[in-house]
Amino acid sequence: MQKRVLPILCILAASLLMASPSAQALTHNILLIHGRSDSSNEQFGVFTFDQHQYWSGSPATADGHVFFVQWDAWNRTFDDTTCPGGECIINNAVNSLCNVNNGQECWIICHSAGCAAFENYLAKSNYCCNPIFIAHVMAASSAAGGSEIANVFSWLGHTIDKSLTVSYARGAYDHNNMQGVVVRGFGGTFNNTATACLFFPSQSVTSTSNPNCNRCGLFGGDSQCADGAVALHSTCGHNRAASFQDCNSTLAPHNDTAGTYSFHGWWITDQACNGQGGNSCNWSGPYSPNTNWNPGFKTYNVDHGGGAVNAIAEYSFAPFALCP
Repeated sequence: MQKRVLPILCILAASLLMASPSAQALTHNILLIHGRSDSSNEQFGVFTFDQHQYWSGSPATADGHVFFVQWDAWNRTFDDTTCPGGECIINNAVNSLCNVNNGQECWIICHSAGCAAFENYLAKSNYCCNPIFIAHVMAASSAAGGSEIANVFSWLGHTIDKSLTVSYARGAYDHNNMQGVVVRGFGGTFNNTATACLFFPSQSVTSTSNPNCNRCGLFGGDSQCADGAVALHSTCGHNRAASFQDCNSTLAPHNDTAGTYSFHGWWITDQACNGQGGNSCNWSGPYSPNTNWNPGFKTYNVDHGGGAVNAIAEYSFAPFALCP
């Protein structure tokens, strides 16, 4: 992973930020929460190394500490309150690494089922009234809204898949209750797998359809937006399982209350701070090359694994004020 390249103005801004008492008081911890994974020979808990090379690499950070949150995303559900289930492992990780009373704040980078597990934890926590501080969440290829693939294959016997069906994932917790924490999504549209045009919601192609989405049907008359594992209704935090062509935002100045859960938006060019998300409102990326960002639809033309790669790259190249 290349080191972050910072413009001189961002370096000066970071220096001023580091000089402030509040910045000096807090240790920045970056928690990477993985998605569905075969747990063979895996240890569970929090580690400083990526046991199964799930991620494309460790994010480059100026002064933060990277931790890999390992939960049993194969034999347990994302909302399992007993360890090594998702909710239990994440609860323990956050309590030990994200406590303001211990001089800590956390950035969360989650992928796929890891995002369902983190959102479930957050919605059910007493975040409003405890010393935990989540500065920001980057949700890559989020399965928080469930996957139509899980609907079909949950019968295979892997416990995690049963919790990733659309009905289970959407009913497991209140998706509008992010307790003031902003969740910024990376929605992928590149689907060249056997799942293309088979399982995900679709709609008729129009002049305003996302050109990166699959053209399906005998004459390509339908458009299906998914990354091979999850559709945009899940990756973008939409409030219902339906065919969507883009990501939207409920963060001011945007107000997409008809289609997107509260406190959900996209990663860049979304100006809301809401007291969260680092020390800058200038979300003017993308910051990393080759992200295949589609600005008209706020999506990325990448597959499911590419979402995790993008999140690591974007964190690593973003200005210090956004990603310390």
